[in-house]
Amino acid sequence: MKKRIVIIGGGFGGIATMYSLKKLMGHTAEVVLIDYRGNTLNKPRLPDVAIRGENIEHARFLMRDAVKKNGYLLIQETVAKIDPKEKKIYLHEGGIENYDYLVLATGVEKHYKGIEGFTDYGYSVCDDIQAPRLWRKLQSFKGGPIFIGSMPYKSGNRVAAPKLLAPCEGPVGEVMFMLKEFITKKGIADSSPITAFSPAKIFFEDVGDYVRQNVGNIMKEEGIGLITEKTVLKVDAENIYFKDGTSYPCALAIILPEYRPYEFLSESGLTDDAGFIPTDEQMRHLDFPEIFAVGDISALSVPKLGHIATLQGNIAAHTIAKDLGKATAIPKFEPAILCIMERANMNATMIYSDVLFKGKMDTTLNGFAAYFMKWGFDFYYNFNRGKMPPAFTEDLLVKYLEKK
Repeated sequence: MKKRIVIIGGGFGGIATMYSLKKLMGHTAEVVLIDYRGNTLNKPRLPDVAIRGENIEHARFLMRDAVKKNGYLLIQETVAKIDPKEKKIYLHEGGIENYDYLVLATGVEKHYKGIEGFTDYGYSVCDDIQAPRLWRKLQSFKGGPIFIGSMPYKSGNRVAAPKLLAPCEGPVGEVMFMLKEFITKKGIADSSPITAFSPAKIFFEDVGDYVRQNVGNIMKEEGIGLITEKTVLKVDAENIYFKDGTSYPCALAIILPEYRPYEFLSESGLTDDAGFIPTDEQMRHLDFPEIFAVGDISALSVPKLGHIATLQGNIAAHTIAKDLGKATAIPKFEPAILCIMERANMNATMIYSDVLFKGKMDTTLNGFAAYFMKWGFDFYYNFNRGKMPPAFTEDLLVKYLEKK
């Protein structure tokens, strides 16, 4: 009888796991994807939706198309609970799904409600509701101080992941640069100073000094300010307030909210003290060997990046395949920070850094080439329904950056 592998979540990590399983297992195992959404998001395109008015459909595609491409099964449902001892998944509408292996790729909840006043006065770019909402706001924006930053990340203590206060500040950087172009074209840049804020002592704490200096120099050239060790308390029509007692006049607040794990995971006894899933470096749960976790829900995934999620998904798939008798080597977990921030006039800044993980790479690539790389990735990812570019493309990139 075929083993049953269930993946919960169809974001970067879940889709990457599915494609890797297809390559490794074919149809020798039954693979099922469960997600309550009908669409999967290409999140790196959301700033283009929010600030350049790109159609939201360019940032998402039907999840069933990705699953159908592999000949697997999609169950569009919400998970209510998992029984890890009985290997059962209880669905919100009453169904029960069994599994031999389970991959948790749920992503996280964005806790907008944790920011007082956000519903009326706060904006974000983190999903396909908030990004179009910000674009609509910008159409009537007449100028005034702009603040862009993120809420703190709370990590647990069961795995040796980096301890960062900001989950991922790449989107903050991209939004501030793209927004500077927007207000300049609109003719309101002089009346609309942009200030980035971070909950950490250091902005872009997940990279090294070279990258931080490069990004900092671009911020100075663009006239973008920075304040650190700032956690938002609330926003209203005229001000943004921080927990240290400071406040500033603010006409537009763009905030990456706190990342919170879904309650059903903690209620199922699967999480660490912060609510994330603790795993080893093969993505296997520390307490339940048939359960794996990849992407933002993984306690090992710090910072929260799509690049790390896809790496983890590939490792989880290889580990499961080896468990099931396939002759395959399990890739090492060697994460790196890889992100591309769009800027004005078809320019971008690509960051590649692994110093957070005791590596030696810490560099940037600026200009049209970086912009073209992001455009190429987005086109490839959407056209191939979530399939990542071949691994050798990153190898070639690293070799090029090493010679740079």
